[in-house]
Amino acid sequence: MAQTNLAHRINAIQNTAEVIAQSLKEMIHAAELKPGQPLIQERIAEMFEVSRVPVRDALQLLIGMGLAVNVPRRGVIVRPLSWQLLDELFEVRKILEGSAIRMAMRNATPEHHRRLESVIARQAECLKTGDARQNAVLDDEFHRLLYDSVGNARLVELIFANWEMIKQARCASTVTPEHGQAWIGTSIKRHRRLLGSIKRGDEEAACGAIFENIESSQREITACLREMGWIERQPGLDVGPRSGEGRARRGRRVAGSQGGGA
Repeated sequence: MAQTNLAHRINAIQNTAEVIAQSLKEMIHAAELKPGQPLIQERIAEMFEVSRVPVRDALQLLIGMGLAVNVPRRGVIVRPLSWQLLDELFEVRKILEGSAIRMAMRNATPEHHRRLESVIARQAECLKTGDARQNAVLDDEFHRLLYDSVGNARLVELIFANWEMIKQARCASTVTPEHGQAWIGTSIKRHRRLLGSIKRGDEEAACGAIFENIESSQREITACLREMGWIERQPGLDVGPRSGEGRARRGRRVAGSQGGGA
């Protein structure tokens, strides 16, 4: 009986940690928690009305996702964005997706094509309303459908683990209405071009479109982050948000101006 109760308590802590980690991940992707911001255990526990134990576990989950880092004498912070980090993430993306697109095209069916067209049509609705957040959801859906026919679960897992880390930079770069609207239109154009190559069965054109999309995306994201001061100005230096920069209400509750307590 005692062992059963202990197992229930452990499961409850694990489930709570996963819920907290998911919520913090969404806040990071929404730029409510900005690069370099400290994640203070006491504040997070207060916000979610839980003890520090599941919060500690949630922060470890975030670290495992690549969205947070543990810095000596500062504690756990939202992962800073750097030139080197983005170079590495996008280089990995080119390597993985260059192989995956060929495999996906060989296994895809007309039904896959129709589903991809449906996603693009819904993105067009986002362009009308200026809903960058919903477009981000659809952008993810497009790429998940794109690689749904790869036939290699491990490769797809690696692709989207890398995507989760890129998403922090991508979403942070579209927080302003101007950047968000521009990104929606660009995303639609790229997806239409890629889908056209896929439907023609032109693997070389599809690979070229993938590589061009990845390189253009990196340039645009880096430029936006540099403009907002969320990326270091010289390679090799990681910085957090500028002092005095406004923070979302929930971000203020989670983070403090100094490290410690994490």
